[in-house]
Amino acid sequence: MALFLERVRAARRGRARAGGEPGAAGAGGEAGSVGAGGDPSDVRVAREICRRLEGVPLAIELAAAQAADHSLAQLARMLESAQGWPGTVDAPLRRHRSLRAAVGAGYALCGTEERTVWARLSVFAGDFDEDAAAFVCGGGGLGAQDVPAALARLVLASVVEPVRDPGGVLSPRFRLSAAVRGFGAERLESAGEAAAAISRHLYWYGHVASTAHHLWSTGLHERAVALVRDEEADLRAALARQPSGADQASMALALAVDLWFWWALCGNAPEGREHLLRLLPLGRTDTLVRRQALWLAGWLAVCTGSPDAAEILGRAWRVALLAGDDATVGRVCHALGALALDEGRTERAIAHLREAADTLPAHAEYGPPVAVSWALLAVAQARVSPGDAARSIRRASAGPQPRHDLWTRSMTQYAQALVDHVRGRRSRAWRRAHKALAGALRLAGAAQARAAGGGGAALLAQEATGAADAVALPAVTTMAGPPGPALVHQLIADIEAGRT
Repeated sequence: MALFLERVRAARRGRARAGGEPGAAGAGGEAGSVGAGGDPSDVRVAREICRRLEGVPLAIELAAAQAADHSLAQLARMLESAQGWPGTVDAPLRRHRSLRAAVGAGYALCGTEERTVWARLSVFAGDFDEDAAAFVCGGGGLGAQDVPAALARLVLASVVEPVRDPGGVLSPRFRLSAAVRGFGAERLESAGEAAAAISRHLYWYGHVASTAHHLWSTGLHERAVALVRDEEADLRAALARQPSGADQASMALALAVDLWFWWALCGNAPEGREHLLRLLPLGRTDTLVRRQALWLAGWLAVCTGSPDAAEILGRAWRVALLAGDDATVGRVCHALGALALDEGRTERAIAHLREAADTLPAHAEYGPPVAVSWALLAVAQARVSPGDAARSIRRASAGPQPRHDLWTRSMTQYAQALVDHVRGRRSRAWRRAHKALAGALRLAGAAQARAAGGGGAALLAQEATGAADAVALPAVTTMAGPPGPALVHQLIADIEAGRT
């Protein structure tokens, strides 16, 4: 950023000495405010420009040269749409006169296979591994087995950047800079291969999402979240692209459904709901994935407090009932029970949650396991019928789910603590509430592994030392998902104060 600000100041001083236009003089007058001791907003915009230019020295030089004619805010807006346009007529070499010219010079030196792979790699929005590149770039006369060699040659030509060096413990990953990706996308479009590459990209990341779902379902929560975080940029890109037809829309819906835990349990419910509501009208109407997507959209609406939650869940319930889909009916009843519980309608919540617990198959995939429905039913029953709540907790603890599913274990411990508290067993309630808090912190840590700087381990360590309040915990007070740390902290405070 320091280099960029220095070049900006130099460009504006040169324009001022040359007696530029009035707009340029204004830009020159702004030069003194750029950099150290200047307007902090200019420094923030300069940092954003350097981030978008990804630290490429030529790109920084060319963008700074435009600062004599544009403000930093204008430069940032212009770089949003394209990064190949900054240029200068004063460069001694033609390939240095614009970033696009520099990228085009590299393209001219590539062979046919490298050009094809370069163009097809442009569909990736983030970094990728060799297997993903081989699947997406193969076909159309280029074998998948030929892609790794072409990819290695592109790395040697500095077209593709290695994110992790080959030969390390972790498998290598690669990325394209924004300018290189934009140039490749133009070549892909001109070759008429964009639709095929986008379709293969969607198929591949549908497989990634399915893998993440199975990791979560088998109790490997940290690995599931780590996989989604590694592939987050391309999963988002696959969902954000406009489907070319009903089949592709159904594939995108299946991808979104497989990421149910990422949306509902990891703090991304608004984004997931937006994707689902956009894709639902585009897919086929008579498929299992559409019923699952309708339920998930309604559940995420409950998680976000949207007023249309009951209407979406009602649609999902009718569609699932007509199809004889007990699993989706049970999930819808669970979400309706959580919604009623949040609204204080305890009797209705008990009715919905009992139906969910009785209807959900024991090994149903996606969404809350049946043990979670039993545990949430116990939460609803705790104050009106502690005996029934204790029986529901025993049902929740009977199966294998609490042993490997963090959500089930945390919800069951929360329900046990609540029932013990209502019955006046303060010591037992306090111990169980702290066990529930450990699970809630671990789930929050998995969801915020990068943002929290150490993930669940750091959160648990701070809780063990009594410093949990120092962590920026999400203020989750809804029962639509796992009991959030703020909700469990409230229960602990009630236990310690003797409030019922």
